[in-house]
Amino acid sequence: MFTIETETKGLNEAMSLFAKETKKGIEDVIEQQTGMIVGHLIAMTPPGASKGQAMGKTGAITNVAKKRGEGRIKADIATLFPTTATREPKAWGMIENGHLWKTSMGPRKVLEYASSLHDLRRVHQFARSRKTGRVRTGLNAQNMALTTKALRNAYAKQKIKKVGMLNAGWLRAAEKVKTAKRSLPVWITRHHKKPGDAIYKRSRHGLAITVSNRMPYFPRDIDARMQRAVERRERGIAKKLKEMAERKAKRANQRMKR
Repeated sequence: MFTIETETKGLNEAMSLFAKETKKGIEDVIEQQTGMIVGHLIAMTPPGASKGQAMGKTGAITNVAKKRGEGRIKADIATLFPTTATREPKAWGMIENGHLWKTSMGPRKVLEYASSLHDLRRVHQFARSRKTGRVRTGLNAQNMALTTKALRNAYAKQKIKKVGMLNAGWLRAAEKVKTAKRSLPVWITRHHKKPGDAIYKRSRHGLAITVSNRMPYFPRDIDARMQRAVERRERGIAKKLKEMAERKAKRANQRMKR
């Protein structure tokens, strides 16, 4: 687990002004906006894109992200497991003789043959980065394994069911801060609540809400993704305030014309 601090000065000022203009309690505004931020965080957490490309107009994650995640898993597995129609005993003999196998990286000496889903799972887990979840084939293909096309397809089918699990680390926080249901698609909620939380803390300075996702692996740019989620909400409040000011000015003009 690691901690990321985002710059929230602009957001805090925007929320304070929004509470004043709408005549709502500041704590209600903080909770509402935090709920929306968690929705943005879900959308920017893989398989969501770092700059919100898989995010709808409301800031909610879309099925584009799901398809993106499934495609990435299939690509990783295809890279890690070149297939062959050669039967296992003969394949092992060719491996021992240093045969060059066709892989996505060109001809390589692959050192292992995966003959079961258990073998594929073991090889895959060893090849995955604990920090990012992405696979590493090794400079000399030492993390790769030959297998059959049928076994590789069956394994990929198992793994794509896990798409959305990293996002599910935000579900506990989403429940507490009342994130809108549109930000919580079934392909994420099916994983149930993974480690994470939202902690409310009140002091003489007011209410502070700390949200967390304690899943063990994240992309290297997760801090930038979180900052973008905060900045998106800040811009959203600024847009609302502008619309409110424009409506107020329009009503004032109409009164003057009477």
